[in-house]
Amino acid sequence: MPFVKRWTSLVVLGGALVVGACSDANKPEAVNPSTVASGMTGLTSSFSSNLAFQSLRELSGSFTFTAASGAAAALSATLPLVLGEAHRFGLTPEQRRALVQFSQRGSVGSLAIFPADVLGKTFVWDTLQNKYVMDPTATGAPSNGVRFKLYLVDATTHRPQRPLLVVGYVDLTDLSNAQVNKLGVLVKYGTQTIASYTITGTVTTSSIGLVAAGYITDGTARLDFDLSMTVSATQIVIDYTLNGSNGVSAVLQVTLNATGSMTLLWRIGQGGNTVEYAGTATATTVNCQLKFNGVTVATVTGNPDSPTITGAGGRTFTAAELTALRGIFDGFAELMDQVDGVFGPANLVF
Repeated sequence: MPFVKRWTSLVVLGGALVVGACSDANKPEAVNPSTVASGMTGLTSSFSSNLAFQSLRELSGSFTFTAASGAAAALSATLPLVLGEAHRFGLTPEQRRALVQFSQRGSVGSLAIFPADVLGKTFVWDTLQNKYVMDPTATGAPSNGVRFKLYLVDATTHRPQRPLLVVGYVDLTDLSNAQVNKLGVLVKYGTQTIASYTITGTVTTSSIGLVAAGYITDGTARLDFDLSMTVSATQIVIDYTLNGSNGVSAVLQVTLNATGSMTLLWRIGQGGNTVEYAGTATATTVNCQLKFNGVTVATVTGNPDSPTITGAGGRTFTAAELTALRGIFDGFAELMDQVDGVFGPANLVF
């Protein structure tokens, strides 16, 4: 995510790595950053090594059907907070499109999210038109939704490789009721379910939001997630929680105000130990703390482009310490980048 990547290089500078075992598991010395970094890699691989999910992540922006009455609208008229690059933070383009489009639907939650003439239909990639088209002969799509075939994606073009190689499919179903618009997402790799979750859209008098909740799995490991974002006239609020079957958890909480000020908290936990980075920032100042098991081991203050790094108790950090901690921050940024792909299908209907 842009805001995570924006701060990655900054906070890596302030990392303190304390190596070695300790009888008191609540002390910062009990945290082994190398182990935490390895756990982060495990969470990320749930997404990055999953061919069907990577196909969904790359191709969901191309999901379309002729009958869809897409709610295109000027971003400036709906979400002035995320205009331009001045803040250098914010939602991904996919998230913004989904929120903008959904906001145009108004508060009529009982409205069907799929046009009637696409229900039960399957869409496949047409190599001549370079887009998805309906396959009138295909069967198996859900009666209350649609199916899109997923293909092995070319890393350069971000489009299906040629010749086409099907790696699975995604079924999108309408689970809405009078209160909320809800999209069911079921991703298959062959006959194996590799992801099952819902995306819920809400509109209030003061905000619009999306929530994705469910899981992704490779058949052995599993990652459960609960991801929410809300946009109002005054702020963007993001709250992500992930829990892996490998015992690693990750939390990201960000509030970006229209004034440009920001509060940030991210936390990684494993085996009862935690690494946390939290604080506030603007475009010109930062004031954050790095904590191991709740104990501050370093502070980062001053100009975000050239911050002052202060170790707890006045300690300094070796190159090896900083290098070891870098893996945690890089892993967290990559994980959040992968997680954003979960919201991709929302672009089609919200």
